[in-house]
Amino acid sequence: MAAPLHVHLTVGVADARAQLLSVDVDVRAAGGEPLPETLTLFMPVWAPGSYMVREFSRHVEGVRAQAAGRALRVKKARKNAWAVATGGASELRVSYFVYAAELSVRTNHVDDTHAYWNGPATYMVPEGAPFASIAVTARVPEGWRVGTALEPAAEGPRRTYAARSLDELFDAPFECGPMIYRSFSLLERPHEFWVWRTPAAEGVDWDRVIDHVRRILETEAQLVAGDAPPASALPYDRYGFLWHVSSKGRGGLEHADCSTLLVPPSLWRSRAGYLDVLSLVAHEYFHLWNVKRIRPAGLSPYRYEAENYTRLLWWFEGATSYYDWLVLRRAGLCTAREYADHAAHELARLHDTPGALVHSLADASFDAWVKAYRPDENAPNSTVSYYLKGEVVAALLDLEIRARSGGQKSLDDVVRRLWSEYGRPGLPLPEDGFAPAAEAATGLRLAPLLERWVETTEPIDPTPTLARFGLVHERKASGSGPRASLGMRVRSAGGRAVVESLVRHGAAMRAGLMRDDEIVAVGGRRVEDGHVEPALQGLTPGAEADLVIAREGRLLTRRATFDPPQLGPGTLRLRPDAGPEALALLRAWLGDDAPTTLRHP
Repeated sequence: MAAPLHVHLTVGVADARAQLLSVDVDVRAAGGEPLPETLTLFMPVWAPGSYMVREFSRHVEGVRAQAAGRALRVKKARKNAWAVATGGASELRVSYFVYAAELSVRTNHVDDTHAYWNGPATYMVPEGAPFASIAVTARVPEGWRVGTALEPAAEGPRRTYAARSLDELFDAPFECGPMIYRSFSLLERPHEFWVWRTPAAEGVDWDRVIDHVRRILETEAQLVAGDAPPASALPYDRYGFLWHVSSKGRGGLEHADCSTLLVPPSLWRSRAGYLDVLSLVAHEYFHLWNVKRIRPAGLSPYRYEAENYTRLLWWFEGATSYYDWLVLRRAGLCTAREYADHAAHELARLHDTPGALVHSLADASFDAWVKAYRPDENAPNSTVSYYLKGEVVAALLDLEIRARSGGQKSLDDVVRRLWSEYGRPGLPLPEDGFAPAAEAATGLRLAPLLERWVETTEPIDPTPTLARFGLVHERKASGSGPRASLGMRVRSAGGRAVVESLVRHGAAMRAGLMRDDEIVAVGGRRVEDGHVEPALQGLTPGAEADLVIAREGRLLTRRATFDPPQLGPGTLRLRPDAGPEALALLRAWLGDDAPTTLRHP
């Protein structure tokens, strides 16, 4: 058996203007034993929590190796692996650069204001041997603070941190810079904010954010703990939030002891945007139980060089999406009406996704690697988001459990069962284990319901379930919009209206339109400034009109029969005939004020 290896990675800013990180990988065999004649180092091809092969190695350049001051031969072994001829040395160094210009929660970004990196996108490590120790040193400018979930190493250079395993190494991103820093104690644990210091971030009231985040964390800990003290549910010693306030996008990525949150500045300017920020916090924090520790067998253990398949992402992402807004309601951070409007929006989105009738929720989970992160113009017709449909299924499952048990059980009991049976002891949840666990937690027969909602493409009708809570989902067309629709999405390109995507079997597709067609005129009306809606005014569903389009340099005419207008997301409203039992269930779900609040839109 190969001798255990000591691995020490040193990451620094090689050139901020060129957006390059430098990485040195020092490897030595325990006990001074010689290294294997050929030592192969690899990089992951994906990052846990983001289910797509991203080929991080494409950003690596200038790989070289040395031992005792002499150069060693390095040869590419695979797309993401390098073989080093050690010459029998007992220790060596592999050095390379990583291009770091993509600001996302799963990649790397460096400039003259900060350095942010993720392990899978940065580190190459030896394969085929056990690790005696793993450490990371952040070699960054003096005056910069370092934020990471890794604990400081007992020995080694300044700013050196220890990882107890390869999983822990890859699961702890770094944020370094003259950051905005905050810390607070909650439930007997220290928590930290590591904020990339930008003008947008300096405009945020971080003390207010901390106050609201504390309420989210307490609410989720109590949810998992049940009748026990909330601190008993916390599986970490310390937790950190890495914040990037940037217009580059919106997203989050969960880790075992921290999370990265990318938030556009615009979201801080309105209540709706701020609730979206808080829901993102609630989502990523809930993952510290639901997927980081309660983990499906398909992701256990992580295989970093290939796809890891599971049919359970609908639960791990969908249920987490359900709880992120529900937690805001329980924490008193949003009103029952705001929660109900969010739920109505999600129900409408699912109803308006044709792909939900083509691709089952379980299959959408399994196909995350080729569909979820690679959407194209046909994606709404061919697949469904396991976040979206998973959230709807989790919500309806919660309501069914509450109603069938007379309010004695809820989806919370399922979460606690999964935590006690699988998460806390570190056992993988079998791919077919969710339904049995849910039934054991609630004492209810739920398998047939889950089979229909998760494994088939039958449409989900929420009406009977909502009715048991005295609710109805009402939708109507916008009063100011056209009364007819072509069933397509259009983008404005230089003042031209260009087809971006088409609803399968919608009016535009029936008429023979295709992606990238330019809509020139509708029913004799010229389309102006890239906006089709004005040309649709006065048309009604079932009416016919000629469409003039431009395709590949030709003008064509197509006859269209118009569809009904697209409905708005609508609202959840209390039914006039809601009885005492329904009102009691509604109060237990959304609070004592819910019946009054939801009586009117």
